[in-house]
Amino acid sequence: MSRVLSTWAVVKQMSQRVPVRSIAYRTRLMPMYTRLYSTAKTCAECGTNNAMEALQCAKCNRLQPLPSDVDFYEVLGIPLDSIGARGWRVQDGDLKAQWRRTMAVAHPDRLVSKPGDEQEIGAQQSTIVNKAYETLRQPLQRALYLLQRVGGVSIEEDQSIQDPSFLMEVLELQEALENAQDQATVDEINATNQEHMQGVLQALDEAFAANPLDTDRIRDLAMQLRYWTNIEKSIREWQPSA
Repeated sequence: MSRVLSTWAVVKQMSQRVPVRSIAYRTRLMPMYTRLYSTAKTCAECGTNNAMEALQCAKCNRLQPLPSDVDFYEVLGIPLDSIGARGWRVQDGDLKAQWRRTMAVAHPDRLVSKPGDEQEIGAQQSTIVNKAYETLRQPLQRALYLLQRVGGVSIEEDQSIQDPSFLMEVLELQEALENAQDQATVDEINATNQEHMQGVLQALDEAFAANPLDTDRIRDLAMQLRYWTNIEKSIREWQPSA
């Protein structure tokens, strides 16, 4: 009983750390996704107009710099409108195949014979392409990206959930992991955490597919997923006590 009261006290302290109403103020509302730049860029070598996500000039094949805010789906050659649930249902196999295809152009090893300025552009392309792949590959990062991309909402890094029952569930699983003495116990904790994650992922799938889009629902689910993802990371890093 004392353990439950102790856990509840921690939950109560966490929920009081930020007033419930503050979530509305700390969730930054971003304008719906619009480009602040032209939809085409001009090749410095031949003057040809190319799409903003193009890695090479369509005419002379010179490498083209990418805007820092280029659309991650477009730079990987995956049209957003071809994927279900507003891009949420992108398949890992498609992502990896498109990432490899794109990196075949931008990989530094391919650029050793290029002039120095093109090598710099290639390095910039490689960084952005890798970031796009890693963002869309990981469910939590994809949810956060799409929430801003199609919903215009950005979640602050330190924003937390204020639901005491949810926080209690998270804390109990964290405590169980901290007190685990063997791999079998950790495996049980992992199975429970995976159930939580799969439930949230299914809910996100439904939320991104819904019309109209409920950004508040997606925001709350993404925040829940962040908690379960952190526990998943802790499970991977678990080591038996000496």
